[in-house]
Amino acid sequence: MTKWLTIATFAGIGGGLSAVVLSRFINWVGIYGGRFPLWIAPAIGGVIVSIIYLYDRDASGFGTDHYICAVNTKHGHLSFKTLYSKLAATAVTLGFKGSGGVEGPMLVIGGSLADGISRLPILRKYISEHEHHVLTICGAAGAIGAIFRSPLGGGIFVVEVLYHSSLHYSDLFPAILSSIMGFVIYGMLKDPTPLFKIPDYLPNVFNVPLFVLAAIVAGVASLLFMAIFGYIKAYFDKSPYKKIHPIIGGLLTGLIILFLPETAGTGTNIIQNMINENFPITLLMLLFIGKIFATSFTVGSGGSAGLVIPALFIGAIAGNSVSTLIGATDVGLSASLVIAGMAASLASIANVPIAAAIMLVEMVGLRLGVPAALGSIIGYAIGHSRVIYGVTCPDHWQFEQNVEIKASDKKLDSH
Repeated sequence: MTKWLTIATFAGIGGGLSAVVLSRFINWVGIYGGRFPLWIAPAIGGVIVSIIYLYDRDASGFGTDHYICAVNTKHGHLSFKTLYSKLAATAVTLGFKGSGGVEGPMLVIGGSLADGISRLPILRKYISEHEHHVLTICGAAGAIGAIFRSPLGGGIFVVEVLYHSSLHYSDLFPAILSSIMGFVIYGMLKDPTPLFKIPDYLPNVFNVPLFVLAAIVAGVASLLFMAIFGYIKAYFDKSPYKKIHPIIGGLLTGLIILFLPETAGTGTNIIQNMINENFPITLLMLLFIGKIFATSFTVGSGGSAGLVIPALFIGAIAGNSVSTLIGATDVGLSASLVIAGMAASLASIANVPIAAAIMLVEMVGLRLGVPAALGSIIGYAIGHSRVIYGVTCPDHWQFEQNVEIKASDKKLDSH
């Protein structure tokens, strides 16, 4: 216990520091990316990341699959050089207006940092090969808890995403400790406030059917997002000239954000606007289609960015659409519908129902825990049959089956 309290603490601190560095690096690169016209900026970013991939191909894509494969089939071993290459590729992809999030890159960056920590002579003899994967999980948890300002949800997310909605306590408790430490470090050095601001509002029991409706709409929208993303990614995976795929994806993304600049980057500011006010339905439909294709072209072509914030974006559109259609005038009710949609989309796309509810509560505050929890349950019920993470890891399902068999054997032995 003493060993893991110490190691998880240091891994969480490292993950928190890496989140601070990535956030500032994206802002710094964004200054230069903003000097180019919107339609060409993502393609220029694609040229730069293509050069980075010549150094380290593992830096490409959303990163979550790379993290899952490393933990489940390689005892958590991630190349330390991927820490730098993934950091640079993500900053360039998002700084040059590519569409995506940060959770996948943070999993890889935090995990790579933890792998580097394990190589220190003073720690190497205390960490067995079997335990190494827990250290990688801790590094990833510190990074996720920090970047999303979600000390509990970050730890749960990195464990839940590994085994598709299952939780292994031997991994979970060190991960939560690391996530808390990452959040503390991020708060000290950058910003401790929740990711989104909500109006002062307490949910009314009579509005629960509306929360359910928003979650259903978001869940269906998430299925469409996963289908289109999967099709575009499969097309890029099968086509030749992989070295220039990020450039092609950048050109296609540029065409979209030329007409819909709101779909560029992470889009957290647009999500905040949807929490604050109702958007016209026509604009919401355009943003929905634009964000799906902009993210699919950016990430599916190999750009380094995640899918969690795009999932939140899709969910916010769904919740805001319901609010607009029913003519909601209460700002608090409108915000609650958006939160229900965001939780539903995150749970549906990432298959993390518990983490989705807790992360949303930590992102916006406990007052909207009811729509967050309802949205998470309904979104997972709708989208759990589709899997977007882990499908490129050939040994992942065999690993998961072995874990279940071992757990069953332990129960039989105890009886």
